[in-house]
Amino acid sequence: MTDLKTRIEEANGKAFDILRQGKPQIVDVAPAIEVVPGMKPNLILHSAPAIAFAEMCGPHRNGVIGAALFEGLAATAEEAEAKLLSGEIETAPCHHHATVGAGAGITSASTPMMVIENTTYGNRAYSCISEGGGLRLLKWGWYDQGVIDTLRWQADHFAPVLKAALAASGPIDLKNIISRAVEMGDECHNRSVASTFLFLKELYPHLAAMELTEDVRASIKFLVESEHFLLHAIMAGAKSMLMPAEGTEYSTMVTAMARNGVDFGIKVSGLGDQWFTAPANDVKGLFFRAEWGYEDAAPDLGDSSITETVGLGGFIQPCAPTVTQYVDGSLAEAIANTNEMFEICIGTNPDVRIPAMDFAPAPLGIDIRKVVKTGITPHIDTAITHKDGGLIGAGEVRAPIGCFQKALKAFGEKVQG
Repeated sequence: MTDLKTRIEEANGKAFDILRQGKPQIVDVAPAIEVVPGMKPNLILHSAPAIAFAEMCGPHRNGVIGAALFEGLAATAEEAEAKLLSGEIETAPCHHHATVGAGAGITSASTPMMVIENTTYGNRAYSCISEGGGLRLLKWGWYDQGVIDTLRWQADHFAPVLKAALAASGPIDLKNIISRAVEMGDECHNRSVASTFLFLKELYPHLAAMELTEDVRASIKFLVESEHFLLHAIMAGAKSMLMPAEGTEYSTMVTAMARNGVDFGIKVSGLGDQWFTAPANDVKGLFFRAEWGYEDAAPDLGDSSITETVGLGGFIQPCAPTVTQYVDGSLAEAIANTNEMFEICIGTNPDVRIPAMDFAPAPLGIDIRKVVKTGITPHIDTAITHKDGGLIGAGEVRAPIGCFQKALKAFGEKVQG
């Protein structure tokens, strides 16, 4: 009879191989109501873990209210809040619908979605398209008429142009873009400039071949000005790679990390859909204006830590040494952070190489056993959001160890029970 340790190692090898073999491709853009599993007209998605509207942090509360106004589910903020409290307007985590969302993660029925297919296993994952640059966006928990007008333009004018360009280009290989971008200065979380450029290089010939209508002109201008446009697709690509590894019996590999400004949560392959949570930590970083400080900031939030879950972002910070400026850091410190990530991972990813570390393959596959044993928690590059909404900075954070301890305890009880 196979002993428990061997079963775990074999299961982790299986889950790790599934993750490594995933091949995400951008295949379409479509409204959430048409493609997101379980989406409903009165449902608004947010970054995980699950949380009731009454308990949400400011950015999440503002975000879902703004989405309710955008969708016409309420005429005023007060009406939206009442309907959210009563349950007439529903909320749920993006992760529960094969979706991920940056920041507050706000996604509603009309939201245009990037559709990503993991062609190795045939599953799909989704993320809203980027709202572009700026400090006051719905994903940062800010709404006003300007934000709602931008969302409507994206749904009615930009998304159809992007959809047509993708139909002309055919599937765009995200894995190839990521592999190249990390050698061009991206870590594919706080910095995705090179990856966005590589995506646009694939797309622009097909945009240029279109009739140059006002919508096409405006769409090209928006894409040129949106330096981090591809991040949302990278996030959905990461989700698509992790989904087939979920439910691998005896595996201790992490399949999701997400935070909602109150709780930080993880999921583990061998433990199914259960979230294991601990209080979200505060982000250390650079504030974009002198009047902002840590007293203004919400705790860590967003589904974008799905990038670290697949070994990007803070796991390969030396690929993008510019992001260390957010914490007055150095390349040496970035390398030290990555060396720590090797200690908590199952293996490495030869598709992602780190130039500043002699092109070493990136760490991949977080193992809850190693996190608890070493006390080293995942290192995450992230944004800083104002407690009342709006982007105010960027920096880095560590995942709280409590959620890993809870997960390992539950795993032990399951396999020994």
